[in-house]
Amino acid sequence: MIENTGVGLMRGLRNVIDKPAELLAGVFSDAEAEKVRAGNAENKAATDRAYGGSTAYKVGQVGGEVLATLPVGGALGAGVRAAGVATAAPRAVALGDAIASGGLRAGGAGLATRAAGGAISGGATAGLVNPDDAGAGAAIGAAVPLAVRGLGQVGRAIGGVARPFYGAGQDRIVGNALREFAADPDAARAALASASEVIPGSVPTAAMAAGDTGLAGLSRTVQATNPTYAAELTARQTAQNQARTAALDDVAGNPGKMSLAKQARDDLTGSMRDDVLKRAGDVAAEGILTQLDGMLANPDNAGQLAQQALGQFRNRIGSLAAADGTVNARALYAIRKDINEVLGGKLQGEAGNLRYAAGQLKGVKSLIDDAIDTASRRTTLPGSREIGPLAQRVGPETGGVTSGSAQPTWRQYLETYARESQPINQMEKLSDVLRTLQTGTVDTQGNAILSAAKLNNLLKNQGADLARELTPDQMGLLRRLQADLNASQLASNAGRAVGSNTVQNLASDGLLQSVVGRGLSGSPAAQGLAGRALNMVYGGANAQIQERLAQALLDPQRAAALMQPKGPIGRSVAAAPLSLAARAAPVALTSPGR
Repeated sequence: MIENTGVGLMRGLRNVIDKPAELLAGVFSDAEAEKVRAGNAENKAATDRAYGGSTAYKVGQVGGEVLATLPVGGALGAGVRAAGVATAAPRAVALGDAIASGGLRAGGAGLATRAAGGAISGGATAGLVNPDDAGAGAAIGAAVPLAVRGLGQVGRAIGGVARPFYGAGQDRIVGNALREFAADPDAARAALASASEVIPGSVPTAAMAAGDTGLAGLSRTVQATNPTYAAELTARQTAQNQARTAALDDVAGNPGKMSLAKQARDDLTGSMRDDVLKRAGDVAAEGILTQLDGMLANPDNAGQLAQQALGQFRNRIGSLAAADGTVNARALYAIRKDINEVLGGKLQGEAGNLRYAAGQLKGVKSLIDDAIDTASRRTTLPGSREIGPLAQRVGPETGGVTSGSAQPTWRQYLETYARESQPINQMEKLSDVLRTLQTGTVDTQGNAILSAAKLNNLLKNQGADLARELTPDQMGLLRRLQADLNASQLASNAGRAVGSNTVQNLASDGLLQSVVGRGLSGSPAAQGLAGRALNMVYGGANAQIQERLAQALLDPQRAAALMQPKGPIGRSVAAAPLSLAARAAPVALTSPGR
C-alpha cells in the first residue's frame, strides 16, 4: 500500500509538471514537443496499467497533484495583493487574499469577492493538471466559499475526503444515508432498536422493522443495484415465508395429525355413546312429534324451506315409530347425524338447500337430544319395572348411581364429545385459514407464499367468528402473522425508490456535500463537473459502502446503531489545514483518470 501510494504521489506530481514540460519543448520545435508529449503519455499509460486498480495509487495521485499545485494560489494571490497595494486599491488587496486562501478569507470583503478568489485559484490549479478542467475547477473553487459556513463546515469537508477510506467513516456515511432517506428518522431508529421476531424464525429486515416508507424505497433500490443483497434478501424472504407457514402448520396440523386426534376422540367417546344409547333404548316419539307439529304450525316457520325441513324430518321420525309409539334411540341418533350433514354443508342439490333452514334444523336436533337424554336417565329394576329418571331416584334402589356418576347421560356424552372435538375443529379451521391465505405461488424452496391482503380481509370480515372458535393464543398467532406479513408487504411495495446512482456513489456524494453543501452536491452542475472524477477515485470505497449499507438493511439493530445522530465536528481545526483543504478541492475533484 505504501509503495502504491508513493507511485501515485509521483504520478500526480508528473501530471502537473508534464504540461509545462510539453510547452517548453514546443519553444524549440513542434517535433520536440510531440516527442515529449508522446513520452509523457506512454509513461502515464504504463503506470496506470500497473497500478490503476489500486485505491492507494489513486489517492496518492490526487495528493501529488494537490501538492504540486498548492503554491499556485498563493503566488497568484500575492501578485494581485501587491498590485492592489501599489495602486491603493483595497478591493484588489481583498481579492488577492481570497485567491491565496482559496476563497476562505478576503480581508473583510463580502462573499462575492471570496467566490471570485476561489474561482481564480480553482481554475488555475485545476488547469495546470488538465487545461480542459480549468472551467470545472473554477466552478468548484467558487462553490467552496458559497457553501462553507465557518470553520466547522470546512472541518466536515476535510473529514469528507478521508471518511470513505476507513471503516468507521464508511459506517458514518451509511448512517447518514439511512437517516437522509428515512421518512421519519427518529421514529425509524426507535423501531429498529426494539425490533424482534414477531414470528419465530421470521427475522425482519430493517425496512420491515422500521415500518418506514423511505427505508422501504431505499431497500428496493439496493436490491436492484446490488446482486449480493438481492440474493440475501430473497433468501431472507424465503426463510420468513417458511417460518410463517410452519407457525400456522404447527397449530393447524395436517391430515395425519387430525386423523390421530379424531381417532383418540372416538376411542374415548365411542363406548360412552354406545352405552348411553343402549340404556336409552326405545324412546317415546309422541312428545317429539307433537312439538314438531307445533313448529310446523308456527307462522314464523311458514317459509318453504322451513316447512320442507321440518316436514321431512317429522315424517322420518313418524315413519320409524313402532306400534307402541316408540323410536329406538339409535334411529334417532342416525337422524341427528343427517341433520349435522345438512348443517355442515356436506350435501348437494335440494337436500343441501335445507341448510338455509338452520334454525329449524337445530330445533329438531334439540328435540331429539332432549328425548334421548331423558331416556338415558331411566333405570329398570328386575322384572322390567321402570322407576323413573336416575336424577330423581337416588338411593337403595339405584345403588347410589346418579346422572353425574358412573353411568353418563346423553347430555354428558355430548359435552364430552364437544370438548374433545374442540381442538380438532380448531385445527380444521386453521387449516382452512392456511389454504385461504395462499397466493397460488411458491417461494424458491417450493413453499406456498402467504398473502397479507387475504389475511387482512379474513380478520376484518370473520375475526369475530374466529375469536369464538379459536383459543386466545391461536388468535394471537393470527394477529402476529398479520403484522409480519404487513411489514413485509410495506417493505416490498411502499415508498418511492431512490435513484440508483445515489446509492452507488455514496462516498463521492458525501464528499460533495461536505465541500459544496447538500443543495449544490445534488445539482447537475456539481455532478457533471466532479461526479465522474470522484467516482473513479472512490470506486472501491463506494463498493465497500454499498456492502455496509446492504448489511445494515438486513440487520435492524445494526441499522439503529448507525442511525444514532453524530455530533458535529468541532470548530477548533487549525486555520492552515482549512485553507489547504479549500485550495486542494478543485484539483482533487477534477483530476482525471480515476
